[in-house]
Parts: sequence; structure tokens; C-alpha cells
Amino acid sequence: MLYLLRIILTVLLTISLSSLSAMAAPPESAVGDELVSGYMTVIDDKGVIVLQTGHEVHPGDEYIGEDDILYEITAVEGTLARCRAMEKLSSQVPDNAIFVQAPPPDAPKPKIAIYHSHTDESYIPNDGTPTERGNGSIMIVGDAFEKRLTELGYQVEHSKTLHDPHDANAYHRSRRTAMKLLQGQPAALFDVHRDSAPLKVYSTTINGEHVAKMLLVVGRQNQNRKTTQDFARSIKAATDAKYKGLIRGIFIAHGNYNQDLSPRALLLEVGTQYNSREAAERSIALFADVVPSFLGTGGSSGGVAQANQAGTYTDTNPGNTANYVPTDTAPGYDILTLAAVLVGGVAAFLFLSTGSWQEAKKKLRHFVKYEFTNFFGPRKKRKE
Repeated sequence: MLYLLRIILTVLLTISLSSLSAMAAPPESAVGDELVSGYMTVIDDKGVIVLQTGHEVHPGDEYIGEDDILYEITAVEGTLARCRAMEKLSSQVPDNAIFVQAPPPDAPKPKIAIYHSHTDESYIPNDGTPTERGNGSIMIVGDAFEKRLTELGYQVEHSKTLHDPHDANAYHRSRRTAMKLLQGQPAALFDVHRDSAPLKVYSTTINGEHVAKMLLVVGRQNQNRKTTQDFARSIKAATDAKYKGLIRGIFIAHGNYNQDLSPRALLLEVGTQYNSREAAERSIALFADVVPSFLGTGGSSGGVAQANQAGTYTDTNPGNTANYVPTDTAPGYDILTLAAVLVGGVAAFLFLSTGSWQEAKKKLRHFVKYEFTNFFGPRKKRKE
């Protein structure tokens, strides 16, 4: 019986350590591919430009255009990519979008978290440069997003933690920020960026004002891809219903963008480096106005949200908006739980293997002093 308990504890410790490592370390695909300069152009079989973006494009990537046509990237040659039209998607909310019963009237509105993986991104008309290390004006656009959401009554946590330089490891550094924000269990986590495509593809006018279009980006190499993609489609449908043309499309891109941490983590490209910051601020404020359509107001009476044929949102109770609430636990809590299990498992294992706490302490000291040294090797060897 004692031997069996030792085996069970050993397996438990192994699983705990593996889980802790997986949560803390980003996957190999966490890095989002972006060009150092310039942009990619995607054309269809007739030579018509479908997409231009500063993101690298890979075969197998997909793009849902402003008109809800789904394209698949078939070939890439330098900065030119080719695609084929797959199908015309419905503009209504996907059937499996995660909408649930609305909260009671006195419930607080959902929390929304904002951060920036590329904190140096700027807008040339205002800043004279596309990037400004440590002080990118993309964070001012984040401020505008936070301000409008707060005016609407949402709880907002906007992190301005710097993740410079703008290199291949930026998403690895921002992963720590994302995990910290998720400990607050927000209903959605937005990584706010600006693209580097030509001005004309991001320029539009809404309600008589010049604004910058937005691009939603979903990483296709994470276990949440389908749910996150449906979430993005729900957002586009809601935005199209109120501000048609604000969302230029959804890019399902090679990479992860740390979206494995939550199915409601989404990357927003707010304009391009060539439009003014004010145009981007107006855009993100309009986007904030749509948030109640897909995250809910938190103060309406019950009812399950549904989508009608126009892609807007209705409810079984008149006057109620769709409520999208988190169903999973933030990774920080999982780590604490696993750590507690790990400590308890180690203590139990040592006690069972020695028969007393005094002997258990001796064995632990011996393990730390000798086994760790043997495992990692002498200090001199590790430096070689």
C-alpha cells in the first residue's frame, strides 16, 4: 500500500511540474510574425488586392474580409501572397458563441483588460516616427479606449507595462503582462496595436468624421482558435450593425499572440502608422460603443441573447443586450493551485518515504544539497 501511494504521489508531482511549466512558458508559436518594415499584399486569382498588412502571411492563413468572404492563403512569394475565396460566411453570430444568462440588475459591469505587446508603436503624422521606444502613442489610443469604456460604466484595467524592444521576443515579454491581467478575470483581454499597411486601406469616414479602420487578429496556432475566431466574428457582426466599415476584416494568422491564455483574448490593429492618432482615437471610441452588444451591460434583466439575420443582437427579454461572461479561471489561480498541490505532495511523499517528519527534513536537505548539484552540474560546467 505504501509503495502504491509513493507511485501515485510521484505521478501527481510530475503532472504538477509539467502543468506549471506549460502555463509559465509561452509556446514556440507565441511570437506573432510581423515584417521589420513594409507590408504584405494578398491578391486573389484575378489579381485583385484582398489584404495588405504588416503581419507576415503564411500558406494556410485565412482572412475574413469586410464583406464576410473567407479567403485562404495558398502561396507566398516575398511580400506578395495569393489566396482563393472559400465561402461567403453568414454575418450573424456563430451558433456556438458563448452567451449566457444575463446577471442580476445590481451586478457590476464586466471588467475589460487592455495592454500593448508593442508599446513603441506610434503614428507618423503626430510623432514623426513609426516607433518611439518607451513612449509609443499607441498607449494614448489605449487611454481613449479606457476612457470611453469607463464612461459606459465598465471596470477597466489598462496596463502600460513596456515590452520593448519591438523584436521577436515582445510577445514573450507581454505574456507575463497578459497573465497578470487575467488574474482579475476580465470578460475580455485586448492587445491594442497599429498596423503598417498603406493609409488608403485603413481610411474611412463614419458619421461625417475621418476614422481609422480596425483589423481583428486571431492566432491560428492555439487550442482556443475556434472559440476566439467565433468571438471575433461576433464582434465584427455587432460592429457592422452599428458602424459598418469600422472593422476591415479578421486575419487568422500564423502564430499564437498569447491567445492560448484565454479564448477571449484578441489583438486589435487600430489603423496604420500613416493615419493620425486622433483618427485612431475616434475609431477605438466607436469600437467601445459596440462593446455592450457583445459583452453586455451587466445591469439588464435576464434572458439569453440570440442573433438575428442582420447580424445584430436581440434578447428574449426586450431591451436586454447580449451578455458574454467568462467561464474559465485565470491562469494565475491555476498556478497557485498547482503550486499548493506540489508543496503538499512533496511533504506527503517525504513523510511516507521516511516515516517521520525529522527524517523527512533530513532527506529534503540532502536532496537540495546533493541531488540538485548532480542534476544541474557544477557551476563551472554550466558556464562553459
